Amino acid sequence: MVAGNVGAEHRFEYTVIGEPVNEAARLCELAKRRDERLLASEAVLERAGESEAARWLLADSVTLRGRSEPTRLAVPAEERGGEPLAASAAPLLAS
Repeated sequence: MVAGNVGAEHRFEYTVIGEPVNEAARLCELAKRRDERLLASEAVLERAGESEAARWLLADSVTLRGRSEPTRLAVPAEERGGEPLAASAAPLLAS
């Protein structure tokens, strides 16, 4: 990932580019078409702290636009009508 000023001498914009940014943009597109309006990837959840990971549930896998490999989705537990369970996050935190 790269962050910094991009542009011409008279017009600079601060931007961030890279695969994490692309994935986030694709997840935003997908969230607009789903009941769960907030999505994260399993990869992000694996890096979250234990208390945050416990608030999410793993969902289905989808192939995001521009990708060849599927991405496992995570949704807030409340979106699925369930209670967040620390036990459901335990396998994610073990890796």
